[in-house]
Amino acid sequence: MPRVIAVTNFKGGIGKTTTTVNVAAGFALKGASVLVIDVDPQSNVRMCFGHAEPRRSLYDVLIDNKKIPDCVVQVRPNIDLLASSDALLQAQSDIGKRPDWGRVLEIALRPVVRNYDFVFIDCSASLTVLNLNALMAASDIIVPTALEHLALQGLRQLGRNITRIKGTMGALRMIIPTMFDARNRQSHRLLASLREEYGTLVTDPVRVNVRLSEATVEGKTIYEYDPRSNGAIDYAALVEKLGDVFNFQAKPMAEPVANPVPAARPFTVFENPPPPPEPSLVGNLQAEEKPMFRGPVREECPHCGRLLEQVMLAGYRVYFCDHCKYKRQELASGVRR
Repeated sequence: MPRVIAVTNFKGGIGKTTTTVNVAAGFALKGASVLVIDVDPQSNVRMCFGHAEPRRSLYDVLIDNKKIPDCVVQVRPNIDLLASSDALLQAQSDIGKRPDWGRVLEIALRPVVRNYDFVFIDCSASLTVLNLNALMAASDIIVPTALEHLALQGLRQLGRNITRIKGTMGALRMIIPTMFDARNRQSHRLLASLREEYGTLVTDPVRVNVRLSEATVEGKTIYEYDPRSNGAIDYAALVEKLGDVFNFQAKPMAEPVANPVPAARPFTVFENPPPPPEPSLVGNLQAEEKPMFRGPVREECPHCGRLLEQVMLAGYRVYFCDHCKYKRQELASGVRR
C-alpha cells in the first residue's frame, strides 16, 4: 500500500523541510515513486529543490478543484512536487467554511495516491487548517525535533494533538533528533531523555552539518551537494530505517543517477566488529568506498590514555575509545571536514 507520510512538528527551525526533501530524495534514488506536497505557504520545499515557482500549486487543487496530475512538477527523477504558494494563507479561511474542511486534501489525493510509493507532506510549524488536513490524510507521521528543551516540550503537545486528531498515537512512526552536536553534553543528555520517554520510536540522530544548509542555498539535495558529508550519511541511514519500517524494496532506477546516496550508516562503537552492511544503497558505490572495519591503532586516547580503535567508513577514518567514548573522524585522504 502507498504510504502517506506527514512530516510535522509545532516548533519551527528544527529540520522538517530538510528532512522531507532529503528523505524523499533518498527513496527516489532507491527507485521509489515519490510525491512531495508542501502545505506551508512559505514554499520552502520548492526552493530546496531549486525549482522556480510553478504555474499551478496546491491552492489550485484545494480551492479551484484542479486535478493533482495537472498541478505537479517533476523536480527530480522519480519525484513530483505539488508546491505551495502564499495564496494558501487566504485559502485556509475558505477551506474552513466547507463541511468536509478536515478532509479536503485527503479527498484530492484519493485518485492519485496509488500512482506513488510514498507521499510526503511537509507541514508548517502550527496546527493550522492545512496541517490538520495533512494529519488527517496521513497514514504515518514522522516528527523531526531539535535536541533542546523547548522543542522536547513541544513534542509532548504534538503527541496530545495527534491523539486527538487521529484517535491514537499509532500513526506516529518515528521521532528524528536533528541538529545533534556530539561535542555538546546537553545534546547527549536530551537524546537519552528522549529515548527514555519514547523508546524505539527515536531514531539515530542527524548530526549538525553545515553542508545541509549549504545544499538548501544551492537548491540541491544533500546527496547532490556533498554525498560524503555527515548530513548525507545520516539521512541515508534514516532512509534505510524507514525502508525497513515500511517494507520497501529498492527498485532499479529508470535513469542513471550521477550522485547516489551513500550507503554508510553512522559509526557505532563495536566490541567485536560486525561484517559489512547488507548491500542496498551500498550497491551504488565502488568497492573501495564500501565500509571496512579495522582494529586497534597505536594511538592513545587524549582523555583516558587507552589505545584507540579505528574504523574505515564511507571514506572516513574514525578513531574512538571504548572506555570514555572519545571519537574523532577525518577523511581517509587526510583532509578534515
